[in-house]
Amino acid sequence: MKNRRLIQLLAPMFIMTVLYVCVSQLGVFLYEKITSVSFIQNAEAASVELSGKTKKQAIKLLETKVESWKGEQEIMLSFDGRDVLLESDAIAFHFKESVGALKEQGNSPLIVSIDEAGLNGFIEERFPGYHLDQFPGLQKRIEDATSMLKVEETINLDEYFEGEENVFYAGELDKIEVTPGLSSFIDANPVIDIPANARFSFLEFLDANGSSVSSPDDLGPVASLLYELILHTDLAIAERNISTGLPSYATLGLEARVNPVTGQDLVFMNARDSAYTVTFSLHDNTLKAQISGMASPYEYKVRTTGKKEYPPRVVKQFSAFIPQGVLATTQEGKKGRLITVYRDKYSSEGDVIDEERISEDFYAPTNRVEIWPLNATETDATPSDDVSVQDQEDEDGSSESDSEGSTEGIREDSPEIEGDDTAAADEEEGAMDEQQSTDGNKNGTSDKKDSSDVKTAPKKKKEEK
Repeated sequence: MKNRRLIQLLAPMFIMTVLYVCVSQLGVFLYEKITSVSFIQNAEAASVELSGKTKKQAIKLLETKVESWKGEQEIMLSFDGRDVLLESDAIAFHFKESVGALKEQGNSPLIVSIDEAGLNGFIEERFPGYHLDQFPGLQKRIEDATSMLKVEETINLDEYFEGEENVFYAGELDKIEVTPGLSSFIDANPVIDIPANARFSFLEFLDANGSSVSSPDDLGPVASLLYELILHTDLAIAERNISTGLPSYATLGLEARVNPVTGQDLVFMNARDSAYTVTFSLHDNTLKAQISGMASPYEYKVRTTGKKEYPPRVVKQFSAFIPQGVLATTQEGKKGRLITVYRDKYSSEGDVIDEERISEDFYAPTNRVEIWPLNATETDATPSDDVSVQDQEDEDGSSESDSEGSTEGIREDSPEIEGDDTAAADEEEGAMDEQQSTDGNKNGTSDKKDSSDVKTAPKKKKEEK
């Protein structure tokens, strides 16, 4: 009796407990079933339409899409002269989390993660000598690209590369004339900083630092050496000027002229995310400089081609004041020069991966001016020791030092220099011959003593007749 009563008492409690558990579980099941039947309209993940799909259907659809994407994607890593296809093995896609984080409207990215060890191994294998730590921000960039399942994209690793401090190039100019202006400039500006992602103007630098240097002769060696330095980096030349005559301190193709009076400037651009530093030092008659900055995987070298020389032409002037048998010169001739400058880009393995035509520099020849006796022929004149043509290279173009030639930006044209120069010289020679002949005749008639030889010649002819 007691057992029966106990069973009758516990049975209702047991049944109620079972019903409570079943109802609660059924409620959770029904809630999930009802709330996960479909998504809000216009829901997308990585441009995959998921509207009207259940969670399981959405996950299955995304898995299929990603597998297809792995076989089609062409995300390239470009660095050190090579383009490498990104391997997707190091990329993990989290589909459940991606579906759970869908936005009510718009295109949501997939949630992905990168295996750092796997990506580092990939970089070390494809780009020997480099590792992931040298490319901060690269991992985030890859995640952004893959989370949207981009099929084609090129990621330039140069934008993320950070190396150690490195000296790119060191140069010097020897046997220069150390003027007070040059010496004061070096003392006041032993270091010049070229900021990251910025434009650098030499004249603006002078104004900002309150420099009082105004002579182009003082700034010429500094500008030329600075120009030579930047040609050995990736700095882009925006404006550069040259003299009419190659200065004695400068190398053909590597001269740069800065003149605060005429506004001639040296301007270049730094597109890197890191700065450059240029240091100058002056030792006796030698100017030294070097450019340094964050290391680059590339090396830049200067190459010159098409070097030509143009001989000077002879301009004859006639004067009655020059004795017979004597030949004088008022200006020695100087050869003209032409050269084309290229900047070659080398990979870490020594392969040329790019070449850039920087400039074509032309220095016109200087005519040789000779003074001849009025009625002399070439066989009558006896040249003095200074008759031979000398290849003089004055500090700033000999007698042409006051005039300047300008080449703003990068010169890509190749003028017909030889033909133009010949025509100009012929024209100049004819004009000067005519003018000097006229002047000589006037002088001959005004000065009877100096013109006695000229007047006696006709008399001799009459006597012979």
